[in-house]
Order: sequence, then C-alpha cells, then structure tokens
Amino acid sequence: MKVTLLRYPSDEDWMRAKRLALVTVGKEAIKPPTEEWKKKILIAEHSPIRTLMFTIEMEIPYWVSVHYVRHKYGVEHFVRSQRSDRTGEDRSSKRQDETVTHIMDVNAQELIFMARRRLCGMASPETRQVMEEITRQVVDVCPEFKDVLVRNCKYLGRCPEMNNEGCCF
Repeated sequence: MKVTLLRYPSDEDWMRAKRLALVTVGKEAIKPPTEEWKKKILIAEHSPIRTLMFTIEMEIPYWVSVHYVRHKYGVEHFVRSQRSDRTGEDRSSKRQDETVTHIMDVNAQELIFMARRRLCGMASPETRQVMEEITRQVVDVCPEFKDVLVRNCKYLGRCPEMNNEGCCF
C-alpha cells in the first residue's frame, strides 16, 4: 500500500478560511492566522474548515478503496476503473485484493470525520493502516491537525460502536 499527499492547505488557504470565519462576526482578517487559531477552529469544526482541501493518492487493494468510497460528503473519489470496456481486461478475473489507484480530494472537515471512523479498532487493519499513513503525512506538513485526526473513541471519550469487542479502550 502506498499513500502520497499531493495537496494540503497553503498559507493563502488558511488566510481565506480566517477571512470567511471573521466575516460572520463583522470583522476583517488582517493578519495571517496563528497556529493557536488554526487549532481552535479545527477543534471547533466551524464551517470555514470545509474550504481547506487535501488531495491524497493511494495505491491500495480494491476492497480497502471501497471502505474509503463510503465517505461521500466533502470528498470526491477518483478510482481506477475495472470496467472491461475501459481497460481491455476481463473484469470478472479481477480479484478484490488487486491494487487500484484511488485519489481523494477531501476537505478538512471530512478528513477529520474519516479519521474518526478509519482509525477505529473496529476498522480492518489494512484500512486503519492507510488512515494512519494519511494522518502521519498530514500532521508532518500541517501539525495543527495532530489533535483532530484521531479515532472516534478518543474524540468522544468512549466507544460508540454497537459491538465494541474490538474497542480501542
């Protein structure tokens, strides 16, 4: 499995998010946002974080890709087709564990939501491994995301799963 972070929020993107946040309270963004402000707006999950975009390329098994495709709000998925008319290969011979290229264009809000589910101890180990690598790469370039890209039980302080025998706690 391979994960590559292709795009992440720039200083300009963060300034735009701050401007959008401050306009709602009748203020103007003059100075760039501080690291503290970035952390606070991410923790608060206010709507301007939906303007902060990431593009993530993955080379992952088809069945793991299906777990990520289940996320549909705030994300666009671009997955290599297995259609016979597109590839010239017999689709029925494709295995579920065959590697596919999957690119996600995802906003910060959905990435936070996705991490809560895909870092969970109830997620498959392979799916969790992909999310762990996404989280590592994001935090490397955007350290303000460290405290928000966490599993759901850490965020809630309890396990919300119905059958929580594999709970992280």
